[in-house]
Amino acid sequence: MRKIEEVLRLSAQGKSVRVISWETGMSRTTVTRYLEKAAEHEIGWPLPAGMDVQALEQLLFAAVETPKSTPVIPNWQEVATEIQAHNHLTLQLLWF
Repeated sequence: MRKIEEVLRLSAQGKSVRVISWETGMSRTTVTRYLEKAAEHEIGWPLPAGMDVQALEQLLFAAVETPKSTPVIPNWQEVATEIQAHNHLTLQLLWF
């Protein structure tokens, strides 16, 4: 589970990224990223009324859907024709 609440609380106390990183055991890059995301959404400590940890994580770290690509199926008849046409061509060379 992310420690975004702890990062926000420590930041509100005026602690530096380095100190927050040390106290939470997280990298400075991660702490910085958490603080930047919170600033983008104008969220600080204490959390807005009615916002729990799950809602906070959903807001800051919403999953980005990536389109699923369909695999390309080779035309095996063309592959066989190419192999027969070129004596130096092997299946191993075709894989690269």
